[in-house]
Amino acid sequence: MKVLVVASLAYSLVNFRGALLASMVAHGHDVVACAPDEDAETQAALAAMGVGYHRVPMDRTGTNPLRDVVTFGALVRLIRRERPDVVLAYTQKPILYSGLACRLTRRQTAFFAMVSGLGHVYGSDFDRPALRKLISALYRAAVARAAGIFVFNADDRAEMVRHGIVRSDQRVEQVPGSGVDVHRFRPASLPVDGPVFLMIARLMRDKGLLEFVAAARTLRAEYPNARFRILGPRDSNPTAVTEAEIAAWSDEGVIEYLGECRDVAPHLQNSSVFVLPSYYREGLPRTILEALASGRPVVTTSMPGCRDAVTDGWNGFLVPPRDGDALATALRRLIENPGRIAQMGARAREAAVQTYDVDKVNAQLLSAMGLAGQRPVPGGSGLGDWPLLERAVALTALLALAPLFACVGIAVLLSLSTPVLFRQRRTGRFGRTFVLVKFRSMRPVRAGDIRDDAARLTPFGRALRRSRLDELPQLWNVLRGDLSLVGPRPLLPETIAAMGQGGIDRSSVRPGLTGWSQIHGNSLLEDADKLALDLWYVHNRSWRIDIAILFRTLVTLMRGERIDSRQIEHCHASHSHRRG
Repeated sequence: MKVLVVASLAYSLVNFRGALLASMVAHGHDVVACAPDEDAETQAALAAMGVGYHRVPMDRTGTNPLRDVVTFGALVRLIRRERPDVVLAYTQKPILYSGLACRLTRRQTAFFAMVSGLGHVYGSDFDRPALRKLISALYRAAVARAAGIFVFNADDRAEMVRHGIVRSDQRVEQVPGSGVDVHRFRPASLPVDGPVFLMIARLMRDKGLLEFVAAARTLRAEYPNARFRILGPRDSNPTAVTEAEIAAWSDEGVIEYLGECRDVAPHLQNSSVFVLPSYYREGLPRTILEALASGRPVVTTSMPGCRDAVTDGWNGFLVPPRDGDALATALRRLIENPGRIAQMGARAREAAVQTYDVDKVNAQLLSAMGLAGQRPVPGGSGLGDWPLLERAVALTALLALAPLFACVGIAVLLSLSTPVLFRQRRTGRFGRTFVLVKFRSMRPVRAGDIRDDAARLTPFGRALRRSRLDELPQLWNVLRGDLSLVGPRPLLPETIAAMGQGGIDRSSVRPGLTGWSQIHGNSLLEDADKLALDLWYVHNRSWRIDIAILFRTLVTLMRGERIDSRQIEHCHASHSHRRG
């Protein structure tokens, strides 16, 4: 499949997503990345991986709407030109404008948003509520039809629901940050001439710079051999500190400013403890994971994202945000008990290897996006490859069957009360989820109701299902492009995940109103038989087969469902041959 990855900074494509991009390429995907800046070193590194690169204009931190319109237009043109199957965007502006561009192009592109942190707009001290509401509205529109949303900590999903960015039923999956290369970041001997406290961050106040300096000033007076270092670039963020402030702290002898660099591993190895007193709305800071992998205790704040990887008193300490005195107290405990630094560092390394290993994180991401173990499916062309034709058929059917819709809707209302329609999130092509719409055929679940689905199915509901009239509203899903007329039955995301590689192959085509398994037994079949029939269809689909399925669906409606044992055996044998 073709995958487009959208970033707001070229360097991040290699530094933060390099292993993920390489893994996509290793799985046989055609990967293209884009960012706003020209970076020869990054482009060379991407080319060496086999990843293409396009420059897309973007003002990463600006609020000029005209520049954002230019960004949006460039992304629309890029998506139309590249025709990706999957788009993955991370950080705020790439998510906003890539998500909207995917909706505008109306292709069967699975859009995934990686929310690596909500940022200062959603911080407690952000004083522009109108701008926050505008950004929330754009977020909501951008991710409304996302196939998946990834968050890095346990708090961001609730925050996004609170601001109306995502619905409570929307697919939001927590992943362990960007992961960390535990082979590149390895433990080293601790400094022998006194403890070294290292802070790596962009030079912003809400990263906790002032608190770190205050703690350093206090502790340097008590322990002159303790050293405090800051490593990181200047930033255009409104909360950035000035070059003059950094110079003043250095001249005072409170901190050592190391400038900025692209390889922080040596600096972590030359430190004793990593410190990040951030009150910025973090996702899960990569620097914390790198420090854990380097076997260094982490002292950070009890803020969303920061606290997720640190167990207080085990592999580091958590302190209140904006509290330089509390930070100094935590660091003093380590200065006075140097043996604890080594003990906590060993536990930090263990947490990195077990939970945050980048290979494990990337495997989770690829699986969630339907990119893990992806194999080309040799099936031919079918009705699903002509979405405009299918939508025209669906629109015509919706208009022609409007009286029947009304009659069935009234019957459901009288028999089962409200709601008339049943909605449920199902898995579409390439793992993208959508809301399936049907007429309701079961009594609603009441508080304390322990009956199973069969007990809630009424005689009227059974008649609806037998006639397939309950599925008429799915024509709306065909009109939206979620479903094809013919294809495997749309299933729950957890059901697809449990199928492993079979689920991935099955999802390489759009699900359908009717399909090969539906005409060979449907509800009478075992799950393994349904999967074998669906996989046979995926690998052998054609116009002739699709038309035959539509005709045989009408026959099945008239005579009822029957198991075709010979066809099932043939499909099982065909599937076994492919696996062999």
